[in-house]
Amino acid sequence: MRTIRLGAGAGYSGDRIEPALELAEHGDLDYLIFECLAERTIAL
Repeated sequence: MRTIRLGAGAGYSGDRIEPALELAEHGDLDYLIFECLAERTIAL
């Protein structure tokens, strides 16, 4: 069986991108998944 490493996060308008970049660069992940509170962000 193959192991798949996932990283996940949630975002909001004005949040910092640096933590996600750190995960992408150093997290040894296969996939990085986000939920981005689209309802509020689209309304801006």
